[in-house]
Amino acid sequence: MTALVVGAMGSALLTNTANAAVVEAPVTAAVVVDCGAAQNFVVQIQNAGSDTVEVLIDVDSDLDGAPDFGDGVLAEPNASTELGFGYRADGDYGVRIYSTGIDILNETVVVDCEPEAETPAYFVTSYDGTVWQVSASAIVPLSFEEWQELGFPSPTAAPTDYVRYAWSPSISAVTFFGPDPSRWVWKHLTLGEWTRAGNPGPRLAGWIEGSTYYQWASSDQIFVQDVGGVKHALTYEEWAASDFRPFDRRADQGFVKLSWDNNIAFLTDFSAGAGAPIDYARWSNEGFPNPSVQARFPGDQVYRQYGDATIWYAGPTVNRPISLAEWTAMGRPAPDVRGIPPRPADKDCGNFGSQAEAQAEFNFYFPAYGDVYGLDGDGDGIACESYFD
Repeated sequence: MTALVVGAMGSALLTNTANAAVVEAPVTAAVVVDCGAAQNFVVQIQNAGSDTVEVLIDVDSDLDGAPDFGDGVLAEPNASTELGFGYRADGDYGVRIYSTGIDILNETVVVDCEPEAETPAYFVTSYDGTVWQVSASAIVPLSFEEWQELGFPSPTAAPTDYVRYAWSPSISAVTFFGPDPSRWVWKHLTLGEWTRAGNPGPRLAGWIEGSTYYQWASSDQIFVQDVGGVKHALTYEEWAASDFRPFDRRADQGFVKLSWDNNIAFLTDFSAGAGAPIDYARWSNEGFPNPSVQARFPGDQVYRQYGDATIWYAGPTVNRPISLAEWTAMGRPAPDVRGIPPRPADKDCGNFGSQAEAQAEFNFYFPAYGDVYGLDGDGDGIACESYFD
């Protein structure tokens, strides 16, 4: 609220008793009530010379003749003095401004800070039948009981527009209760609400309230998800039509694909390579995001089983045997060997029933421990060769 001048002007000739000089200029005082957050009485003293003696202020809030605050506060000559009073409601206040017993001002000040009551307007949104009470300070949807208590004021049709994105069937209603966007009411419509509104043809919009803008770590594409849950990769023109809405950078999540395999995975921890493969339906639902294409991912594994030359790959997109060409595409990494048997107890050729039996056990343990039993004395790879001659 603006300051409201409510005090009258008064004047007096004041004498400085110290030197008995007469001050011939009239000393005037005015009271202004500040209706802002501080809610102060502001006392302004004018035309006071250097000879002016102390000017004091008293305020009587209930007009009983006794000061309630102020209590002789010293007013600064030729300046404004604020007399904080907090909220004491509208009403009449006795204000006395005086010096050496002479009143400069002794008037009743009327404090009238409360705003005039607004006359609200009433509207109804056709898509759901809600009655709205609209004023300059508030937009309130009314319950039936509240509307009844007000006497069922007749509402007019709310100024409502219907919009959707070009790439989504989701329809939203936006009701304009003023030019400022803070006075717009948005509603994502169900089929029933759209039908109730008369199946209005929606116009195409560049931005709709409730849309979420984001970017995955795996590409520079910007996505938007509308209030109906539909996700879409924006073109530059579409992003511009949204007035270049800011987006959330999902820095540690995204979609990936191996350069030598067509499966796509969604990573929940991009830096660690943690994630799982997705199917076409999930990729489509996400708006066909471009995956980051790599030969390998952090945390993946290349391995083979002990005694088997087949090489396997395990990562967020696949876990399967790979071909020589695929192994070559990832740079021919040395596979980890799994299932290595524990070192066996010592044996000699006499513990085997035949050379073939000795040779089979020699071959099984040799990749891990070499000639663990010492069955190949001449190192030609044949076990117990002379023992079974």
